[in-house]
Amino acid sequence: MAQRKYDQKRKDEAIDAVVSHGRSIAQAARDFDIAENTLYGWIATYKRKHDLAVIPKKDETLEQENARLKKELAQVKMDRDILKKATAYFASLER
Repeated sequence: MAQRKYDQKRKDEAIDAVVSHGRSIAQAARDFDIAENTLYGWIATYKRKHDLAVIPKKDETLEQENARLKKELAQVKMDRDILKKATAYFASLER
């Protein structure tokens, strides 16, 4: 499937319809003939750029988002600990 290109004016209007005017993403996507996932991405980028809260994934409750984030944090901590041990191991080989 070919990727569609959208001009900046259309992107801005779609984002504004959701962020400023409270239109749902699904409705704005239909109104502007844009895929919902594309609009979700644009809005997430807009909110990160303007330091606003990023919307959770589509159909994700707060509990599900919290569980997902806890799992991701546990993975990151495990990765960090492995790197710490590897650093200590390789540092001991240099002596």
